[in-house]
Amino acid sequence: MLFGGGLTLSAVLRDSGASKILADGIVFLIEGGHFYLIGLLVAAFIIFLTEFTSNTASAALLVPIFISIAQSLGMPELGLALIIGLGASCAFMLPVATPPNAIVFGTGEIRQSEMVRVGVLLNIVCIFVIATVGYLFWL
Repeated sequence: MLFGGGLTLSAVLRDSGASKILADGIVFLIEGGHFYLIGLLVAAFIIFLTEFTSNTASAALLVPIFISIAQSLGMPELGLALIIGLGASCAFMLPVATPPNAIVFGTGEIRQSEMVRVGVLLNIVCIFVIATVGYLFWL
C-alpha cells in the first residue's frame, strides 16, 4: 500500500506541476552551490529518509522533483536521479528500514543500538562514496 501510494503521489506531483514548484523552492536555497556539495546533500537526504520510509516509494517520489532541480541548476538530470537511486538502497540503521534489517534484528542476536551505531557509520560512508562517484561520473 505504501509503495503504491508513493508511486501515485509521484505521478500526481509530476502531472500537476507541484514537483516543479517544490523544485523551484529548493533551487532557491541551493543555487550557486558546488555540484559536489549538492550531491552530498541529496545523498544524505535520501539515505536518511529511507531509514523511515519505503526505499522504492521515496525514490519514485523524489526523482521527478530532483530532475526539475537539476534542470533549473543546469546539472545533468541523470546525475541526481542516479544518486537518489543508489542512496535509496542504503538503509542500514533501523529494523524498519528494509526487510533484511528486520530479519537480522528479529534473530535477537543484535540490539537496535548496535544497528544504529554501525548503520550511521555505513550511511556516512555511503553518502561520501555515492556523492563522489556521482560528481566524478554523472555531474
